[in-house]
Amino acid sequence: MAKELSFDDLNSELEKNTKTFSLGSRMDKSTFSDVTEFIPTGNYALNACISGNLFGGWPNNRTMAIAGPSGTGKTFLTLNTVKRAVDMGYNVVYYDSEAAIDKALMEKFGIDLTAVRYEPVATVQEFRTKITELTDLLQKRLRKGENIPKLMVVLDSAGSLATEKEVGDALSASDKADMTRAKVLKSIFRIITVRLAECKVPFIFTNHTYMTQSFISQAVAGGGTGPEYSASIILFLTKAQLKEGDSKTGIIVTAKPNKNRFAKPTPIKFHINYQKGMNPYVGLEQYIDWEEIGITKGKIEKGEFVPMKTARNWICKHLKDETVPNKDFFTEKVFTKEVLEKIDKKIYDIFNYGEVDESVGNYLELSDQIELETDVQ
Repeated sequence: MAKELSFDDLNSELEKNTKTFSLGSRMDKSTFSDVTEFIPTGNYALNACISGNLFGGWPNNRTMAIAGPSGTGKTFLTLNTVKRAVDMGYNVVYYDSEAAIDKALMEKFGIDLTAVRYEPVATVQEFRTKITELTDLLQKRLRKGENIPKLMVVLDSAGSLATEKEVGDALSASDKADMTRAKVLKSIFRIITVRLAECKVPFIFTNHTYMTQSFISQAVAGGGTGPEYSASIILFLTKAQLKEGDSKTGIIVTAKPNKNRFAKPTPIKFHINYQKGMNPYVGLEQYIDWEEIGITKGKIEKGEFVPMKTARNWICKHLKDETVPNKDFFTEKVFTKEVLEKIDKKIYDIFNYGEVDESVGNYLELSDQIELETDVQ
C-alpha cells in the first residue's frame, strides 16, 4: 500500500523545502498575527470602541487609521497615543507631512523627546522609500535573531502627502490631473503591512475625509483603496463645539469605526478640552446605573442612599458617606478600578462580536429575516 501524505508530513516538507524565509506554520503554533498588548488611547470609552475592552486600545501589531475633517482631533488623539506608547516602553518614528509637530507640542503632551525620531516627509514616494528602508532594516535584524527596539510608527498625515508628479506639474505650470497618488499609496501598504506585523510594530496614520458628490452624500477617506483594505481599524471622527457660556472651550468628538476587526462598529463620544485635554472617564456616564454599577444621581438622608433623577449631586455605593458634585464626577475617585471593571463587564456585548453559532434554529431565523427584507424591497 502506498504511503499517504498526512497534513503533518505536508507541514514538515513545507518548512524544510521552502526557498524563501518562511513565516508560515500550522495555525495552532502560529503567533505571527497575535496581539500581545494594547496601547491605550487616553479615554476608556474610546478604548472599548476600538478594542472591545475599557482597558484595551490600539493593537500592537496592526495598521490603523484615524480619519476626519480638519479640527476633529486627529493629531491630538495621535499624540495622546504616542505619550502612552512611550510610557509603555515604545520608541516612535513619527513621519510628519504637515510640518505641524515640534518639540514644544510634544512636550505639552508629556512625551519623552528622546524616545521619538521625527521624520518630515513631503511626497508619497519619499515616504514609501523611508518606510520601506525602516521595515527592511527591522526585518533583516529580526531574522538574524537580533533583538529590535519596541517600536511604533506614525504618519501624520497620509492626506497631506503630495506626489512627485504633482510637484513637477507645479514647477512646469501644468494643470494635468494627477492619477498617481492612490497607486503609490496602495503600493506602500502592500509593502509594509506584513513587514510591520512580523516586527510587532503598530502603525497609526491620520487621513483627511471628504464628502462624496453622490445623491446620498457620505464621508470617505482620501488616498484610494490601499489604506482602506490594509487597515485593521479605520476610525472616523466628527466634531461639535463644546461651550461654557459664550466661550468655546473645546470639542465634542464622535468616533465611529468605519472598519474594525476587533470590535463591533459602535460609535462613542469623548471631549477634548482646549485647556485640560481629554478626560479618560468622559463617555462612561451612559453605562452607569444604580443596580449593577452603583452610581446614580441622588442624595444621602439619615445615612441612607436615596436615588433621585432630579438631584444635583451623584451618589456612589463605594463612597459611603458623601455625595459627588458634577465638577468632581469624571475623576478616579468615582471611577475606581473596581467600578471600571464592572462597567467593562456590563458593556461587553455592546462592543464585542459574538461567537459563530451554526445551529439550525439561528440559521432559519436569519433565512426568515432575509425573506422579509426581500419582500419589503
